[in-house]
Amino acid sequence: MILAALMVAGAATGCGAKKDTKVESTNKVATNSTKLDEDAIKDTYTGIDDMYVLEGSKDVDYLDGVLYDSSIVKGIDVDSSKVDTSKTGNYKITFSITADRTAYNAFRDAFIKSETVKDKLSTDETKTDKESTDKTKTETVKVKKDTVVVNKDEAQKLADQNKLVRTDNGETVKKSDGTEVKTEQKAPASTAVTGGNVVDASAKTEVKPETTATPTMDPKEEAKKEESKKDDKKEETKKPSTSDGKDNSGSTNRPSSGSNSAGNTSKPNSGSNNGGSSNKPSSGSNNSNGGNSSNTEKPAHKHNWVNVTKTVNHPAETHQEDVYEDRQVKVKDAWDEKVWVKTLNVCNQCGYSTTSGSAMDEHLLEYGHSSSSKDIYETVHHDAVYETQRVKTGTKTVVDKAAWTETVVTGQKCSFCGETKTN
Repeated sequence: MILAALMVAGAATGCGAKKDTKVESTNKVATNSTKLDEDAIKDTYTGIDDMYVLEGSKDVDYLDGVLYDSSIVKGIDVDSSKVDTSKTGNYKITFSITADRTAYNAFRDAFIKSETVKDKLSTDETKTDKESTDKTKTETVKVKKDTVVVNKDEAQKLADQNKLVRTDNGETVKKSDGTEVKTEQKAPASTAVTGGNVVDASAKTEVKPETTATPTMDPKEEAKKEESKKDDKKEETKKPSTSDGKDNSGSTNRPSSGSNSAGNTSKPNSGSNNGGSSNKPSSGSNNSNGGNSSNTEKPAHKHNWVNVTKTVNHPAETHQEDVYEDRQVKVKDAWDEKVWVKTLNVCNQCGYSTTSGSAMDEHLLEYGHSSSSKDIYETVHHDAVYETQRVKTGTKTVVDKAAWTETVVTGQKCSFCGETKTN
């Protein structure tokens, strides 16, 4: 019997130890099973939003203006490979935010959870951290945003509406008046709790924004807040309205222009009459029916003059100027010229020819022949002669002063009575 009792006790003890181990394991899973997502870490960075990009831009800095809490976020990368800035359209870019899970949990406990839950989670996480020292404590969250590539005209419209349109190397499209579109940089809301440094994701350097982003409330907390507002409105509706006056049975009224009646006491702003008579007609009026009187004095009218304007369109001031250009002008026509080449001596009997007179003389003495001579010419062609001259080709209009619009004050008008006067 003693041996049996010891065996039962040992079995019970073993079962209890197994149960405790299971509970501890469950706590660990509950602490680390939920992965970080965009909604969880949105208070640890600022500047990651949908954006506009000018068509044709190169080397766009998609991380420009992005700040993060360095105590939680260890780095932010961006994948913009799907964006084709050479043509307009809607594209997706992906930001990869690497966060320290342990640091995030500490921030979450201090900022979101209640004191009771915080203490419990802190205890559980302390155990987990000691047991997972060698494990990776960072998690990467993917955040996708829209990037709209717009043409030059659309970019200008957006800039004039004070919307940021990115272009090359961190530059932005300026407004039509030449001013830059500026957006206020805010430190992540988490820094107010963690005390971490604010890092510029593009430059990888610390910055010090003047303002801090407003923490984003949990959806459940937001719902509770809305319900609370509704309850407050219901309570206000239930409250009875109060009035400064009472009924006619001996009540006291305070009208804006005092009047007295039988059974009522009043405190008018100006003189009042009792019993249907008045000694101050200029400041009050009598009503014999019911014994009421009121002050109907009308204040003197004072003009409120406002300018009356018109728009005058001035045309551009211009003048005409002659237009010249250099042209090739023919100063001499082409012609053909006969040029003497030689004189040829020809024997009349045998046809012997030579340009040498002495040779022909010997021929004639030897054979007894006779000769004649003729001049030989050739034609030389001469091309037309041209020269460059400054030639007037027409006229052009030159703008001395561009057209402009002017607002001219033509008079004044009273905004109360409509009376007008001219300058």
